[in-house]
Amino acid sequence: MFNSAIRHGSLIFRFSFLLFFVTYGCSVMSAYVRPGFDKASVKKIAVLPFENYTEDKFAGQKMRAKVMIELLNSGFEVVEEGEVTRILKELKVYQVASITVSDIQELGKRLGIDAVVKGSTGEMEDKKGVALTYPEVSINLSILDAKSGDIVWSVSHSAGGPSFWTRHFGTEGDTLDKAAYKVVKESINTLK
Repeated sequence: MFNSAIRHGSLIFRFSFLLFFVTYGCSVMSAYVRPGFDKASVKKIAVLPFENYTEDKFAGQKMRAKVMIELLNSGFEVVEEGEVTRILKELKVYQVASITVSDIQELGKRLGIDAVVKGSTGEMEDKKGVALTYPEVSINLSILDAKSGDIVWSVSHSAGGPSFWTRHFGTEGDTLDKAAYKVVKESINTLK
């Protein structure tokens, strides 16, 4: 009887594992939360323009908008992006990659924020296989404390590829937009 229960549990585990990969395709995520970081201490956030490493010149803007929506859905107050852009111009920060700790601190003072979100889009496109098309999406996000400029949270997430059903039965998988929202939502969920 005990062996039967173990075999039954093992079958359930194997089936669940298979079902996950059959449904979702390939996904890789790693996240860091600074020891002692209290999410509740961050109420108001500014999301910087995203660095864009894709061939779609609007991919960074699209992912920034998705991140802002998901942060709002998670209970954060998010500064309007035009206001962030205006302050960056006043500080003469023309590339987010070159932002300094003092720039972040000045953003914090002028916008009355607790933290800054920095991000990049590494991939956001529909890939074409022999007989199918499937989305590939990857982002990197970091939250920096507006007072110290230190990274308190960071995540790198990529997902995509054809699912089992798409590869073997030609069913339609996620759209690029839906895959991007999933990646953003799963990334922000590591804050909880």
